[in-house]
Amino acid sequence: MLVAGVLSTAAEAAVRTAASCSRTDVQSAINAAGDGDTVVIPAGTCTWPTNLTIDGKSITLQGAGIDSTILVDGVSKGNFPNIPQMLLWRTKNVGVSRLTGLTVQGGSIPDAYNKGSVWFEGNSKQVRVDHVKFTPTQTSALHFHGNLQGVLDHCQFQENHFGVFVYVHHESWNDQGDFGDSSWASPAPLGTPQAMFIEDNVFDSSAGGAAVDGWSGGRVVFRNNTARNVGFSNHGTETSGRWRGQRTFEVYNNTMTYDSFSWGAAVNTRGGTGVVFNNTTAFSGTGWLSSAFDVNEFRQSDHSRTYTPWGFCDGSNIWDGNQLPSGYPCLDQAGRGQGGLMSGDPPTPQAWPKQAVEPIYAWNNTLNGLPDPVANGSLQVIAPNRDFFDTSKPGYTPYVYPHPLVTGQAAPTVPSAPTNLRIPSP
Repeated sequence: MLVAGVLSTAAEAAVRTAASCSRTDVQSAINAAGDGDTVVIPAGTCTWPTNLTIDGKSITLQGAGIDSTILVDGVSKGNFPNIPQMLLWRTKNVGVSRLTGLTVQGGSIPDAYNKGSVWFEGNSKQVRVDHVKFTPTQTSALHFHGNLQGVLDHCQFQENHFGVFVYVHHESWNDQGDFGDSSWASPAPLGTPQAMFIEDNVFDSSAGGAAVDGWSGGRVVFRNNTARNVGFSNHGTETSGRWRGQRTFEVYNNTMTYDSFSWGAAVNTRGGTGVVFNNTTAFSGTGWLSSAFDVNEFRQSDHSRTYTPWGFCDGSNIWDGNQLPSGYPCLDQAGRGQGGLMSGDPPTPQAWPKQAVEPIYAWNNTLNGLPDPVANGSLQVIAPNRDFFDTSKPGYTPYVYPHPLVTGQAAPTVPSAPTNLRIPSP
């Protein structure tokens, strides 16, 4: 029997309070909720031994506050048919899907494939994760997949092992295809809401890695964050498997410091287009950085792996432009953008998709207080003043800050519900 407070009117959404923070009680409250409702998880510490799924409901899932409601990931990270995430949220393109006001704590079950503790997917353009503390121990904290847009804001991320906190992928951009193909075949205007926004968060690590990473046509805005020993990263087609590279990135107004970990660059990109500006980076103590921002194309410069199915960018590959003996332009490389649509696995058509030139622009980034231009790790295929420019992007204006989902919703406060109302378990 679920004991819960339910507060609603005919014209308003309901507030449903789960009987406890247990996975069973929370799932029962979610099952009883409708679109627009708020499900409150009361204070307490609960280990969830199996997955909880929210399937096609646009609701708010709200705890009693950071370090008051603590959910521990005790879910096995095994393969299908097991769902390895503690929370899987399959969103729809109507209404707001919001997670707020709690702590997600890592467990002890090993995870070799970064399946994550919390996973959002689907078509929602109003996803918000805010005022949540993530302390992952054995896996990544948070994943965004599919065709999502929205914002991750005012969250805390803490870890003491090398890893990635957040992954962003847009495998099925415009609700089409897979692997990120549709994202690469579509326009990608910068300074618009057509991305996953990550703003006003604190990322803290003692062992390094990345605050944010992604590929599969991902479109990311990373702004106004503070990060220690982690930065922003993305992947190109050197990622293992059929996946495409990240499509766009906008990285600005961040502070990234390294005091106990050494890394190549605070902002590292291996493909796509974007802007990188007004970032303050520094190293001290036993930490070290070679640059504030670098660009690379591993399929051309690093032949230590095979990069199946794409292979090397070496002047003879059907997927690349091969305008130069080096293979330039490489598929999805830094400074390239929209091209023809691929589909299937193996991908077809088996030809260079004629990707347009969409240069990267970087300006006003500093390393230990000094201006730091773009560092180029793949000189044979990436060229300054063609694929990237150390100047501001003409005509570019950042999207409104804070994100409208932030200004349109208050910070979480636990609503009071009547104590004399009860609903049965569904």
